[in-house]
Amino acid sequence: MKKIVLALVVLFAVVSCKDKEEIKPENLGAYLIYTSLNGAKFDQVEVKLNGKTVGILTQSYTDANSPVCETQTSASVLHINQPAGSYSLDAVATMKGKEVTKWSDSIRIEEGECRRSRLTSKL
Repeated sequence: MKKIVLALVVLFAVVSCKDKEEIKPENLGAYLIYTSLNGAKFDQVEVKLNGKTVGILTQSYTDANSPVCETQTSASVLHINQPAGSYSLDAVATMKGKEVTKWSDSIRIEEGECRRSRLTSKL
């Protein structure tokens, strides 16, 4: 009986340690999302890729130039690393819990590249 239990434990350990398909860093592309909305017009922008929330912006990006690819996620820039492919991008800006504007677009992430989207509105 002990041998059977031991064999099952060993089998379980081997199966559970089996490598899962991992996304390798070289297969990823970078995508930066930021907004130039007037900071007084929103308190947050929720950003989703393919329906899944990937981050929240709480400040406007105020630099005149686009953020550089090395920019890390902050209150004003969302840095996303994803496998190459097409994604639906949806974002909703709210002020005190009420929607003030929204965006919907499709984006393309390319392996080893860095792309950007600036969310703008005539608010």
